[in-house]
Amino acid sequence: MIAGGILLAAWAVLAVLSGGIDLGDGLATRGATAAMLAALVAAPFAAWSVMRARDRAALRSGPALLALGGIGGLALWAGISIAWSLAGDLSWTEANRVALATLALVIGIALASIIPRAPERFAVGLAIAAAPVVIWALLARCLPTVFGSDFEPSRLQAPVGYWNALALVAVVAVPGILWWASRSRTDERDLMGAAAAMAVVITTLVLTYSRSGLLAFIAVLVIVIGLMPGRVRQGSAVVGGIVGAILPLWFGLTTDAITDDALIAADRSDAGLGLLWRIVLGLLIAAGVAWGLRRLAGGGRVTRRRAGIAAVAAVVALVAVAGAYALAKPRDVGTWVSARTAEITGTSGGLANSPGRLGSLDTNQRLDWWGEAARSVRDNALLGEGAGTFPLVHLRERLSGEDRLNVRQPHNLVLEIGSGLGIVGLALLACLIAGVAWAAVRAFQDRAPPTVALPLAVFGAFLLQSQLDWSWTVPALTTAAMAAAGVVIATAAPGPAPPGRAVPQPAVGGAWALVPIVILSAVLPWWSQEKVASGNQAISAGQPAVADERAAEASDLNPLAVQPWLLRARAAALMGDPAAMRMAARRATEVQPSNPAGWTLLAIAYGDTAAGRAAWQQVLVLSPQDQRARLALEATD
Repeated sequence: MIAGGILLAAWAVLAVLSGGIDLGDGLATRGATAAMLAALVAAPFAAWSVMRARDRAALRSGPALLALGGIGGLALWAGISIAWSLAGDLSWTEANRVALATLALVIGIALASIIPRAPERFAVGLAIAAAPVVIWALLARCLPTVFGSDFEPSRLQAPVGYWNALALVAVVAVPGILWWASRSRTDERDLMGAAAAMAVVITTLVLTYSRSGLLAFIAVLVIVIGLMPGRVRQGSAVVGGIVGAILPLWFGLTTDAITDDALIAADRSDAGLGLLWRIVLGLLIAAGVAWGLRRLAGGGRVTRRRAGIAAVAAVVALVAVAGAYALAKPRDVGTWVSARTAEITGTSGGLANSPGRLGSLDTNQRLDWWGEAARSVRDNALLGEGAGTFPLVHLRERLSGEDRLNVRQPHNLVLEIGSGLGIVGLALLACLIAGVAWAAVRAFQDRAPPTVALPLAVFGAFLLQSQLDWSWTVPALTTAAMAAAGVVIATAAPGPAPPGRAVPQPAVGGAWALVPIVILSAVLPWWSQEKVASGNQAISAGQPAVADERAAEASDLNPLAVQPWLLRARAAALMGDPAAMRMAARRATEVQPSNPAGWTLLAIAYGDTAAGRAAWQQVLVLSPQDQRARLALEATD
């Protein structure tokens, strides 16, 4: 229990520190630091948890071996892909990220196998751990001069740093809240508290304007309410939360000082206080509505069969109403369908970060990004182009020259893995998902506690959003999902291992032997990024010699990275040493021949010469829509 509490607290810190997001772009961010520290904590914890749970059935169960083989193999394959990767440093970062997810799955299986009532304790613990993140997000908007910052976007994103990631952090708290609401042996105060908490979650979720987050929220409700008893109390909490969120959301979605982008914090202060008192009032309304609904329902009970019938009836009624309206006004319906089709298939140039996006079907360039990744999979089907290398794939495959639409992920997990790791990577991902699905089926067939639906909902929500966004790249989301998957697997295989089926001692020793390898792999690229960041600061301070020294140290720590050589080229330019600049730029193209950044710098270093024009031409090979290269070559014609 203590170990679980420590890990959940560490997860909350990871989420607060930008979700552990490390894009591998050479910038030292708090997310990169958090991801590195998470590996330092998780690696020994994973080995210790395997040692503690070696005599439990869960670690040697079929679903566990399949899922661990999938995610562990994916981490190993990502590391191996460095050998042919378009960008070795990006593949190293991705391998570390998947290794962290593997550690979370190991810990989830092991700890859940030795902690009683693990599913509900995990769900409630995750909800508690998510609470400071969600509260911080709301306070950043309600008290912007204290918790926020200037020029924040209108969409809630602090402290995670990405709105859709924050939305999923809020969603993973929902299973624990629903369990809190469904406890039938407690008084109504638990239900009222759950409804108030639900209002906070819904308010946060909607103010992120995250459509994928809303879909994940619906998925959680379907899984938990569909598979667990206590549906009347759960439904009361959900309805109460929705009603309680109406007042703050109406204000938050219609007030310019909240919905406008890039305002200074002081300009949001008055509106923030208005949002704050409406949230507080909304909590009271949510609690009151849930209490009233529960009183009206009395001792009523909604079985799974009745809930299913009601859902089917609602769908049939909705289809009937829609059909009748279509028959009555076919032209209006045709216009609406045409408009929605245009939203889905069109390229808007980027959907605005405004409340209106909540009702839009615009894919916000996703069809383009999916097409780019699909072409990459087609051309490199077996091995892929290296884990985490979609930033370079995108530059090569994009059809638009607008750099503001550049992305680092295709916003689809399957295509991301397929582009980076090919069919082999997709097969390993399928093993992970199949292992969790196998465990879920086994749990319900063997009449495991219905609370297994709680961690299953967390994993399902992550899996759903990851097909529409880059959730896989956010360690706070991936670790929560993998830990949840581990709890599902452990719940499906309770009790001690059969004779002779315990984890062998050499395997435990192997787990401990991997600890320093995982830690070293996490520390080296992070340390290199810190050196590059220090060098960039030296450039800003007018100290190119110091920058050159830091760049050399960064390159020694991570010889796969191109950023140290780009930094050395900049430092040489400031020192007035064109020969050193050309040497550093040339070295950048040797470290990553498929990265247009090195070729761009090389073209600048050589200027209007044959070598410079050849470098610009190579930029266009690697990034055909690069406007700067086109203009440079046109100027020399």
